[in-house]
Amino acid sequence: MGRVPGGSLGCFLAFALLLFGAYYALTGLYYVLYWAAPALVVLTLIVNWRVIPDTLKSWLKSMQTNPIGGLVMAAFAVLAFPFFTLWLFLKALGYRKLEKMKREYGQAEPPKDEFVDFEEIESTPLGKAPEPEILEAPGKQEKPKAKKNENPYDGFFG
Repeated sequence: MGRVPGGSLGCFLAFALLLFGAYYALTGLYYVLYWAAPALVVLTLIVNWRVIPDTLKSWLKSMQTNPIGGLVMAAFAVLAFPFFTLWLFLKALGYRKLEKMKREYGQAEPPKDEFVDFEEIESTPLGKAPEPEILEAPGKQEKPKAKKNENPYDGFFG
């Protein structure tokens, strides 16, 4: 088996270094996104402005159904504002991609004020359903009676 250098102390030190690196990486990302947040909000509005009202409606709906979850989401939006703006921007890009795929594959909904052409197909009842045939069970064959010398369980293991 492979051994970890340093045993459990080595694992602990590796985990501590991993947490230390993750903290500084997220701090740096937060700093960069903090300065990019206004541009991300503007780009979100340009790409798909419907994302912001949809997010607010979703937040208000969650406040009605789960107030604690809604408050946690609001706290996240305020405290982690740079990450929230990045999420809004990525959501706007996702909405745009989804609309593009709908148009490309022809699954866009028809306009509500226009009628859709259709063809009425006549249908006639099939009538009375045929009754199933009654099958007779095959007659039971009598098994030969076991002799007194034979074991009745020999048939199970043969």
